[in-house]
Amino acid sequence: MSKLSRITLITITLAVGACTGCSSKQANTNTAGSNTANTNTNVTANSNAAPPAAGQVPAKTFTADDVAKLKWLEGTWRGMDDNEPFVERYHFDGTTMIVESLSDDDPSKVEDTSRFELKDGEFGIQKGDSRSAASEITDDHVQFVPVKGGNSFRFERQPGGTWRAVLEWTEDNKPQRKEYKMEPYKK
Repeated sequence: MSKLSRITLITITLAVGACTGCSSKQANTNTAGSNTANTNTNVTANSNAAPPAAGQVPAKTFTADDVAKLKWLEGTWRGMDDNEPFVERYHFDGTTMIVESLSDDDPSKVEDTSRFELKDGEFGIQKGDSRSAASEITDDHVQFVPVKGGNSFRFERQPGGTWRAVLEWTEDNKPQRKEYKMEPYKK
């Protein structure tokens, strides 16, 4: 497998969201920090991006108990982006959810780390200039909405010990959607 083609869910989520309203030529989601030695993120943020839809604003009332509802995400997971697998490990340190993008060749090797943090009642992630934060947390899903240059994405617990990530963004003024099924990683 080409090391240049490996990408990760969290980086895809924020990179695609930063491209709201851009052309497909600008939406290259090869990502630095996820084993792409000679490739950079080529995403152009649109400063005229529309704000989140009504009711889709980050909540600022979350507590440690709300973040604890997401413990079902803990573990090492494998997903597929088209025909390219990716592996991520999710774990919690207090009210911080840490997501580690792992090498497919050597899952003990961490390629990139992302942190979802609870600050002043808001649970979110910042990567570069993009930021997304939760608008809703329940026992079986979490919905994230853009704060700045991010996009909407949702993690949903599924039967059988799997979960699904749903990404939504706008490209060329057309709504886009992509889903990833996340399964427990098995060597």
